Amino acid sequence: MKSAPKFGVTLLELLVVLVVLALLATISVGVYGKEILRAKYARARVEIRTLEIAITQYEIDTGQLPPSGSGLTLAPAGVDTRGFAEGSGYLQVALRSSLNGQPFAPLSPRWGGPYVDWDYNRLGTADGTPTTDPDFSSSTSQGLISFLDPFGFPYQYIRASDYSRRGGTELPSNSPFAATETWYGPSTFQIISVGADGETLATPERGLDNDDVTNFVGPRQ
Repeated sequence: MKSAPKFGVTLLELLVVLVVLALLATISVGVYGKEILRAKYARARVEIRTLEIAITQYEIDTGQLPPSGSGLTLAPAGVDTRGFAEGSGYLQVALRSSLNGQPFAPLSPRWGGPYVDWDYNRLGTADGTPTTDPDFSSSTSQGLISFLDPFGFPYQYIRASDYSRRGGTELPSNSPFAATETWYGPSTFQIISVGADGETLATPERGLDNDDVTNFVGPRQ
């Protein structure tokens, strides 16, 4: 009786299969990476909108916008706007715990926060280092801890009254509003995510880099 024929795989066939699998893996990783990046940009736009709503409610309750940038001191001694640092440290304090850093004994009886629910793992210093101290019991000033964007960089926040002194983003000369206005968001505030590259343009064009996400220029991603 004849035995059944045996079928094998040649080395060439095996190499072809491996090459095809490698190509598919490369394509999949590239597509996946682009989708992850796109999702981060979408999340940044949602978070900026969330912050806009929270800031507006804060202004309605307290009668003023949160201070710009970040700094060392809190109320009642007075927020430190002289040694202005970029970021959103004072915004974070104002929205989460009142400008004296005490949510259960807020600076103003009109403060109705917290105005935003934010994962403390996505709060961090100027270089994007996340805080491991959600209660701020260490010596690190609350006013130096910013909201971090999905790329791990601090959101930049500046209110309209500080544009001229602190470097707000100006309208381009060809803007239809440039004849009567100087700034984007002339009576409100600017929020900037510097995007995946962690960089933006110099003042007065901060937030206008191709991969930046802001509350004053439409999506470019």
